[in-house]
Amino acid sequence: MFPVSWTAETLMQKHRSLPHNPDIANTFFRAGFIESWGRGVEKICRLCREYGIAEPEYTAHPNDIMVMFELNEPVKMVLEAISENPNLSKEKIAEKIRMSRATVTRALATLVENGTIYRVGSDKSGYWKVVKLYNKETKKNMLKN
Repeated sequence: MFPVSWTAETLMQKHRSLPHNPDIANTFFRAGFIESWGRGVEKICRLCREYGIAEPEYTAHPNDIMVMFELNEPVKMVLEAISENPNLSKEKIAEKIRMSRATVTRALATLVENGTIYRVGSDKSGYWKVVKLYNKETKKNMLKN
């Protein structure tokens, strides 16, 4: 359980870490899975800023924290394009959304890396398979911490 006074706003401020199970938290710390207490939210926000990604939206509940990440614009546009026509090549996607081939390549790599899409067949005759679609309304892209 989170302390009663915790909110999404207080998570963004300096605060004392209160692990639910200190023994497990200490084991993760000693194993190198975490580097310090109470810095996870701060670190996520800092990395988002460094990579030019919008900071996630946090919702604090009594037993958990929900974190929602927004897709950046090129990724969103590429996903929309291949959702409409999965047979599009990188060149055709770039032409359709009026972005460079390099930008489209980076966006596709992001989508493949996070398991949203994968390529079926060859680059010339294959197609994109959309595994999962995320949207803000259904909050399917929320990750639970």
